[in-house]
Amino acid sequence: MKNNQNHLAEIKIVDKSDLRSFNFGWIKLTDHFVSTVGPSAGQGKPNGSLLVLADAEIEPGASFPLHSHSQMEILTWVVKGTLHHKDDKGGDQFVNSTGLQLMSARDGISHAEGNSSEQPLRLLQIWIRPSRSINGKALVQQTDIKQKGFQLLAGKEGAPLLIEANVKLWASLLDNENFNFDIDKNSSAYAVSIGGLNWNGIDIEDGAGIFLSDGLIEVKGTGQAIIIIKTK
Repeated sequence: MKNNQNHLAEIKIVDKSDLRSFNFGWIKLTDHFVSTVGPSAGQGKPNGSLLVLADAEIEPGASFPLHSHSQMEILTWVVKGTLHHKDDKGGDQFVNSTGLQLMSARDGISHAEGNSSEQPLRLLQIWIRPSRSINGKALVQQTDIKQKGFQLLAGKEGAPLLIEANVKLWASLLDNENFNFDIDKNSSAYAVSIGGLNWNGIDIEDGAGIFLSDGLIEVKGTGQAIIIIKTK
């Protein structure tokens, strides 16, 4: 992104050890915030319209059984491996590493998802409350990184995946590189740092969460940077 800030963003790190984690054998879960589902349901607090952000590792051959959603925008970023999605609308698709899937549940969809491969699967799943009721048939789409630097992958407008919420998801892949990112003064953000990355001069462990104020961010190292922007 073009730099239009003259101050660094403030960073508040959420260490991985401070997040709720669960190991069920076939799946390991780390909950950044969960207010609706899973073992932490009712314990976490939503982050505005962000209801769930879970970091999951799914063993080969394991999957979530068929279950239903409605009136929810669900983004799934594949950190490594391949996600297999099947649904009652005839959908049967694979999302490869560093790909992003949007499932706009709308009037309702039943689906199963998991790891049908022989390799480990790690993903970030983000549930977003729509800003209005969305009617019609559920929509499942995907996109991926196309170029260097931070890219807008999901948002209300101007993104390959369109969601009905004032939320944007930006992602970047870094290979011993550094990229800058601006957070507008009317926005705040939550990020997940994957791999060995340095954010504004601070080394942050893999899987840690970061609350970000408005301002400039410089990310360095090798890994994946996922930034979720919320408009105030």
